[in-house]
Amino acid sequence: MKKMRRITGKCLSILFIVLLSSLAVEGQQQQTRRRAPNPTDEQIRQRLPEGVTFVPNIAYREGNDAWKLDLAMPSERGDSARPAIVFIHGGGWRNGDKRAAGFLNPTLSYAAKGYVCVTVNYRLLKEDSRAIDHCVEDVKNAVRWLRANAEKYNVDPDRIGATGNSAGAHLSVMLGLVPRDAGLEGDGPYQDYSSAVHAIVASATPTSFLIPMSERVKERFDQEARNPNAERDELRRKVSPISYVSPDAPPMLLFHEESDRTVGVYQSDTFIQALRESGANDVNYVLFGDGTGHGTFRANIAVAEPMREAFFARTLKHESK
Repeated sequence: MKKMRRITGKCLSILFIVLLSSLAVEGQQQQTRRRAPNPTDEQIRQRLPEGVTFVPNIAYREGNDAWKLDLAMPSERGDSARPAIVFIHGGGWRNGDKRAAGFLNPTLSYAAKGYVCVTVNYRLLKEDSRAIDHCVEDVKNAVRWLRANAEKYNVDPDRIGATGNSAGAHLSVMLGLVPRDAGLEGDGPYQDYSSAVHAIVASATPTSFLIPMSERVKERFDQEARNPNAERDELRRKVSPISYVSPDAPPMLLFHEESDRTVGVYQSDTFIQALRESGANDVNYVLFGDGTGHGTFRANIAVAEPMREAFFARTLKHESK
């Protein structure tokens, strides 16, 4: 039996506490399921929704195979520019791919709903001992590319959202919060364009590398950081979303599961509290308590996906509830 309690506060628009015990077993099975190989361009085209055009492997910057994205959009241009969604894969900043089913599939389905969608690759930490700031720089470059090509792909540059899980959630939130002068734009092209997004859906989000975190995440960060000691501490601050909390934060919908052992739920709890205290006024938090852990969004897809869809419809399409 599902239970949902809605709490409304002055600065926190919605706090959902969701207990979905009936989905726990299904979620555990999904987390342990072996991943299928990434589909080819032709395989993707064979299963495109009607009315959707797919453009594969676009280079948003030259010089590295990681700097590519896939784009899906409505085949008909329409009378006006369309909202866009950037899908960012997870994988601990060192694994994953833009064609993982959890990111490619919604890219196609949201294109069928009228969005221009991109699913983005970025440099991974295992490549030349890169650090997390490079991942941030890359996704920011991808958003700048999208704005630079807004007319070509019929994108409204004032209606761009981002979504991801785990490391992808971290990068999505960074897109929404990090100011231009934070030193994270990188040296890529399209510097005259903004890398900011206007709405974010994120699940199992690492929000601070400054507070205690799981040993798994902490060790990975320490091993991959380029600089030791004080400089590493500064890098932690620099890539922590909580460092950029402000009353100007864009609308957010955050998911977490209270037993998550990879990214502890306190990461979201602390972040939500900081947003609330800053004066941010459109922050929505969904806390599951069904034991599905780090993969809770996928495990609870029947509940979570309609919430994501409604959130983007409200914030990017400006549709009423």
